[in-house]
Amino acid sequence: MNKPKGSTFVKQLPSWVQAIIGEESVDSTFSFLFIVLLVLAFKSSVLDANNIPSGSMIPTLKIGDFLFVNKMRYSLRLPFTEKELIRYDDPKRGDIVTFVPPEGALREPGESREGWFPKRFVKRVIGIPGDRIRITPKPILRDGKQIYYGAIEYMEKGSQEFKPYEFHETDPGSLLYDLDDPGAVENYVFQEQKPGFQHYVIEGPHIEKGTDCYKPTGCLIPENYYMMQGDNRPNSFDSRDWGFVPREDVLGKALMIYFSINWKDHVCQYKSGKDLADLGQSDAPRYEGEELESKCKDTGYYNSMPKMHSSYLDRDQMGWLKSTILYRIPRMEIRWSRIGTILE
Repeated sequence: MNKPKGSTFVKQLPSWVQAIIGEESVDSTFSFLFIVLLVLAFKSSVLDANNIPSGSMIPTLKIGDFLFVNKMRYSLRLPFTEKELIRYDDPKRGDIVTFVPPEGALREPGESREGWFPKRFVKRVIGIPGDRIRITPKPILRDGKQIYYGAIEYMEKGSQEFKPYEFHETDPGSLLYDLDDPGAVENYVFQEQKPGFQHYVIEGPHIEKGTDCYKPTGCLIPENYYMMQGDNRPNSFDSRDWGFVPREDVLGKALMIYFSINWKDHVCQYKSGKDLADLGQSDAPRYEGEELESKCKDTGYYNSMPKMHSSYLDRDQMGWLKSTILYRIPRMEIRWSRIGTILE
């Protein structure tokens, strides 16, 4: 019987090293590392996985959603980098995309566009190159209070007429029962029409951002740039704040929710997500005393309100792991109905 050929690399090592590690061990390690390399290359250029840490895309995307992102939808990129090799398509109006945020969009300590853990945003495209976008706050009376819908109109390149994204208010049903964002339930759900499909948005108080898009003439999107906006309009940090996104920074199209967890980091003091959505923050039943502390000690709700952003969990990794095991996992809920949701 022929003896299997060993690794050439191993044979070049001193005999005492070969005796310790063995040829089979090194061959297995190299095979494993090669598989890991292929998986990472696939993730970096074909199908990426992202999680949602904030509520800017509620109700379409909720805090704790995990997404598959098709990174080959618009371009072929060099593995382990975000350098475009071939561009064969462009984002359309209404696409949910991931992108590299502009420098002005980074506002938390440690956030960076590059490095081992670069910051990436997920928003919806509401304007494409050459569009003129106009946003008009329309007053609507609901439950005895005035709210505003930021009606979006677009004038295509070469046209002289604005076209509207039609909208109408809708009953949210159970859509807001599992949010980790108590502020979102205070606002109202609408359906907005994009080319070929409808999607939900949230509107509420009038929050006009510092952009020309609110002027009667609207704002012109330059060539090779896109306008991004979150579906949770009152609580979205987007192109209305930091401007347009260049085409080369658009990385992929959100494809599907493959898992979803409601960690209840921001709503842990409420006994029921349904009551919170139906009754509002002031009237929804809450935990008190020792029960509140046992459920929310890691968030600080039992003595003060934390910041409404996932980054408020400002602690070292061991502290985060401890709080997750002791508090977050016991109170979490898996949103089974969201798993497998195709995004549009």
